[in-house]
Amino acid sequence: MPIEDCLFDLKNKVNKELELFFDNKIKQIKDQKKSDELLEMTESLRDFVLRFGKRIRPILFYCGYTIAGGEDKEKILKTAISIELVHSYLLIHDDIIDQDDFRHGDFSMHHSCAKKAENNFKNTDSKHFGISMAIVIGDLASTFGYEILTSSNFPITLKIKAIEKLNQIISNTIAGEALDVILAEYPDIKIDRIIEMQKYKTAKYTIEGPLHLGAVLAGADEKFLEAISRFSIPLGIAFQIQDDIIGIFGNEKKIGKPVGSDIKEGKKTLLIAKALEKASAEQKNIILSVLGNKKISFDEIENVRKIIKETGSLEYSKAETEKLIKLSKKNLEEIKISGKCREFLSDLADFTIKREY
Repeated sequence: MPIEDCLFDLKNKVNKELELFFDNKIKQIKDQKKSDELLEMTESLRDFVLRFGKRIRPILFYCGYTIAGGEDKEKILKTAISIELVHSYLLIHDDIIDQDDFRHGDFSMHHSCAKKAENNFKNTDSKHFGISMAIVIGDLASTFGYEILTSSNFPITLKIKAIEKLNQIISNTIAGEALDVILAEYPDIKIDRIIEMQKYKTAKYTIEGPLHLGAVLAGADEKFLEAISRFSIPLGIAFQIQDDIIGIFGNEKKIGKPVGSDIKEGKKTLLIAKALEKASAEQKNIILSVLGNKKISFDEIENVRKIIKETGSLEYSKAETEKLIKLSKKNLEEIKISGKCREFLSDLADFTIKREY
């Protein structure tokens, strides 16, 4: 089966489990006559989570379990959605940090909550209300994620190891997020610092972490997890570089948010860093004048795109992703797994630099 079809099939299975979880959770809240506010927050979270998403993290959670010899596919699918709830928690908070009004083709959580305040409350600071409610709803998503993991039918010893691993994943992501915020304040930045940020915010969170979680629940030892890491880290960095390329040169309908939002947020991506490194004084001034400008125009975004191409930054970034994918696939050969699993992960690595969303 082609990798796109396989991912689509797994994504549908994950979506069904997410729908089932929220149906049961909302019924539980109603049956136990819990607060109307909790019900409303849960419904808002359900709409946000089910709206859209690649579901790459629960898919890799499932894959990690499978490649480590796990056999109960129904049980792991029900558990794998835990990482999607944790992901939603981090996304909601990330949108607040980045001041992003859109996520997955619709309003971000804080913007949506602010709109509700505008429509329902008088004399209210709707922006502050929106941010406050989004933080709380994000926290709720986190508790749901942990609840799914802790209530799963795996042995208690494996669940404890998985919880410890999940805590490590979140801690790494927080460190990467903090570095991302700090790097945005520097006019120039070294590429190795950007790669460090991508390692913690994306590679260890999006690729390594979910694979580790699944493998831990299958009883994998530390040596097996280390082999997964050698495959995951270069793949995860390549995944982020491709994300950055899509964010500037992609299709707005496919990515679900405005193209050029990274420029508006002043993010220091590899594309921007390399362009600044190779730019003329005039080109550098153009980039720095619009980086972090929330009111950037389409023409200004086009100018930055043009400079990224002219400085060779786009080609450099593409070449880096290809180099990282080659390293990832080479390291994949070290993992003692079935040919079918190896083929899937290899195809997934190739798909990373071909995807457009």
